[in-house]
Amino acid sequence: MSDKSKIDETDARILKRLLTEARTTFTEMAKECGISVSAVRVRFERLKKEGIITGEIMQINPKVIGYDFVADLGITTNVEDEEEGVEVLKVNRNTAMSCAAPFWKANIGTFVVLHSIEKLARIQEEIEANPHVKHLDTMIWVETTNMDHTENLVIHPTLTFDRQKPRSSEPPAANHACIKIDETDRKIARSLVTDARRPFKKIAEELGISTKNVIQRYSKLRGNLLTLSTITVDLEKLGYSAMANVFVKVSNRSEIPTIYAKIMEIPNVIVTIRLIGQYDLRFMVALKDFEALFKVKEQIRRIQGIEKTEVIIHKPFTKWPLNVFASLP
Repeated sequence: MSDKSKIDETDARILKRLLTEARTTFTEMAKECGISVSAVRVRFERLKKEGIITGEIMQINPKVIGYDFVADLGITTNVEDEEEGVEVLKVNRNTAMSCAAPFWKANIGTFVVLHSIEKLARIQEEIEANPHVKHLDTMIWVETTNMDHTENLVIHPTLTFDRQKPRSSEPPAANHACIKIDETDRKIARSLVTDARRPFKKIAEELGISTKNVIQRYSKLRGNLLTLSTITVDLEKLGYSAMANVFVKVSNRSEIPTIYAKIMEIPNVIVTIRLIGQYDLRFMVALKDFEALFKVKEQIRRIQGIEKTEVIIHKPFTKWPLNVFASLP
């Protein structure tokens, strides 16, 4: 596609660097790319203007602020009852966050972010009590961070990057612990979660505190509440025409780390989620065409220990990595 031809190796280096760390300076990128700072700035602004870069975000670890459980809910209704099924989700006050869309075999899907497993049980009971709901499937997320793998996205075919070892599917232990956060910390997080490159000086001016104080608080929040710092990109404008959402059931859960590592060797596996439910793993692959889909299916077939897979195809993300917990701070 025409947009794809506009991405040269230097653009790809800039995109990959910003996907890894959104706050990378133009000076740092200029040194890495072997061009001037002004040239990096011009390319950055062009990538934004053309809609290839669609945002600059910092992802949130919900567990740090007390949201310990995240789950996918798939609701099956008759077609004529879909509207009522969506309303069931909207009025449920136990839900910290929800969005309705088709999911897996269900015609209505949502994910919920909750403080306790008891609230999840109550939500399930309320949904199943609705006469319009025929069936409810639940899959609990094992982790809530390190799900997006920016290192795995192929942006330019002639440019090879050192293959990084996949980040563990389990966040570092420190990320599980709650930290004391006051309202000023929350305001800093809210500012950065949708504008990761926002200068600390501007945040300080808005909050009426010193830039040094903002930097100190940011250092405390980073790696705890604030996890991945990244830009978001339009995958379609990078040449991807679809996403494969792959659900995996393993024959022995003790083999999950090995199977996970094998899955992460597949190029363009950009999201992985460990699950508790009907499936054990869920991962998403960016696809250029049907040939890429067939190749991915063959690579999955060769991984020992996989008992069953199910593949759902949907449109590519226009803003990836996702920022599903942005409203929580």
